[in-house]
Amino acid sequence: MGAWGYLPFENDDALDWLEELEARGAAVVRKALAKAGDRYVEAPDGAIALAAAEVTAASQGNPLGDLPENVTDWVTAHGPEITAEDVEMAVEAVERVAGEKSELAEMWDDADEPEWRESVDGLTERLRSALQ
Repeated sequence: MGAWGYLPFENDDALDWLEELEARGAAVVRKALAKAGDRYVEAPDGAIALAAAEVTAASQGNPLGDLPENVTDWVTAHGPEITAEDVEMAVEAVERVAGEKSELAEMWDDADEPEWRESVDGLTERLRSALQ
């Protein structure tokens, strides 16, 4: 994974996924969240799931500061398609990506970059607030 930062859109896998997102509706977000299933989550799948969770949070009015312009455009066009069930799915996906069975979590923990965990915790918090 090529990464230049710890935020959800600061890696090659997430940016590649954004190209797919632009062409489709909410189904592509759901598919990306499902990549963080009940198995060991590989780094590319984890990065994509975090990006999808960030899109989900943004669609609920809880975006991360500066989003890529294409994400903002997508949220404007398709955000209303994201349901409460999608938000719950996003919370679960983020928890799996941050958990013990995640290559991405292992990589960031090995890199001793606490900002990644803080950003993931913030994403979880923003998603949970959408459920209240």
